[in-house]
Amino acid sequence: MRFARTLLIVLVATGCATNPATGRRQVILMSEAEEIQLGKQADAEVRKQMGLYEDAALQRYVRDVGDRLVRAAHRPNLPWSFAVVDEPAVNAFALPGGYIYLTRGIMPFLRDEAELAAVLGHEIGHVDARHQAAAYSRQTLAGGGLAVLGILVPETQPLQGVAQVAFGMLFLKHGREDELESDRLGVTYAAASGWDPEGMKGLLSTLARLDEASGSRRGVPNWALTHPPAADRAVKVEEAVTTAPARGTARNQPALEKVLDGVVFGDSREKGIVRGNEFFHPVLGFALRFPQGWEIVNTNEQVAARENEESNVAIVLQLATATGSIQQTARLGMAKAGFREAAGERTDINGQPAYVGIYDGAINNTRVRVRAAHIQSGGQVYLVAGIAPASQFGRADSLFEASISSFRPLARAEAERVQPNRIDFHTVRGGETWESIAKGPGGGAVRASTLAIMNGRDVTTQPRSGERIRIVVSGM
Repeated sequence: MRFARTLLIVLVATGCATNPATGRRQVILMSEAEEIQLGKQADAEVRKQMGLYEDAALQRYVRDVGDRLVRAAHRPNLPWSFAVVDEPAVNAFALPGGYIYLTRGIMPFLRDEAELAAVLGHEIGHVDARHQAAAYSRQTLAGGGLAVLGILVPETQPLQGVAQVAFGMLFLKHGREDELESDRLGVTYAAASGWDPEGMKGLLSTLARLDEASGSRRGVPNWALTHPPAADRAVKVEEAVTTAPARGTARNQPALEKVLDGVVFGDSREKGIVRGNEFFHPVLGFALRFPQGWEIVNTNEQVAARENEESNVAIVLQLATATGSIQQTARLGMAKAGFREAAGERTDINGQPAYVGIYDGAINNTRVRVRAAHIQSGGQVYLVAGIAPASQFGRADSLFEASISSFRPLARAEAERVQPNRIDFHTVRGGETWESIAKGPGGGAVRASTLAIMNGRDVTTQPRSGERIRIVVSGM
């Protein structure tokens, strides 16, 4: 016990450093070189797990804004990197060492370049103040290391691979003071670089509306899950805006909207598209139907659906590794995941070779039963598994069977018709409302409230005749 206490004192003494952005002393158990190396490793995982959005003009635009901002930062010599990841959730995050990311999903909700500068400045502030390094150090001192955040349905984790520990750095939730400090730093950097610091207020107001509307729940966690309430921060940031030492005026809305035109909104063809209760993957060439009304979460690694947020009954779809025949693949894969086969048979599902089995196992100390189908299609093997606590399997199994039997290959012509929703612009005509625009020109792709928030409004404040607004147009 005495040795552990002495070691802790030594760690704190040797790891105490001055925050370069605030001048405060803080416990940091990594050097700047180690910080950069950790960020570099995690960046590789981000690119592998999420992927970058394939739009050279948009990526260049975001990078240029970020490069301007870091010239006003406290650590300008870090190997700064700015990128838009191909994720539909509304979020932004930073890694140690200067790796900054915006999701594709946040871009349509930024009203102008000043708001883009605000969100990038906020994330730069986290790196400048070494918030991630400090969080890493706190968890290390607590003996907890870094846990990977469970983005997916927790009940499905035994059926999926675990991401590298570095990936857990992405969603270390910062404390309230860290967020407020990054807001203040972001205001300072944006104002010093020529942008209107009011952009931070606009950004936080939009995020507050999204908090209230719950935002997107697909893919990586949205802003509301990884940041304190935006409405509170909007009030706190007022002083930083009014006292910014250098006050820029640039808003540059046309420049941002030029690169937003045609950006994918929601799911993409490359990762598969959810329409109603059906999942289409036009690139891999298949479709699967989930039970009506179930919540569907589409990520890089799998598609998961469950009855509701409280339910432990779920269906997952993911790629499986072929290890011999389809029967061998199924039995070996499920055994490795900790499940014992109770019954099984070789069959065909809509012309595709398959092996369907019933398996028993335990998840989080709860006995579960699984109906799992391994299906060969288009040179891949897919696992479609219905999972339920053993006591609930009987009532859920018919739904599992229906979903599994719906798996089908897509003909090339049908696959080509599966297109994502995209950002477009619309000039408001007399008498139009958010509701009528969402259903008319938008084709019902998103709710009226989403359009209002995207255009910096509350849904009760209707658009003006002649106004040019952003809309989302349906792809299929």
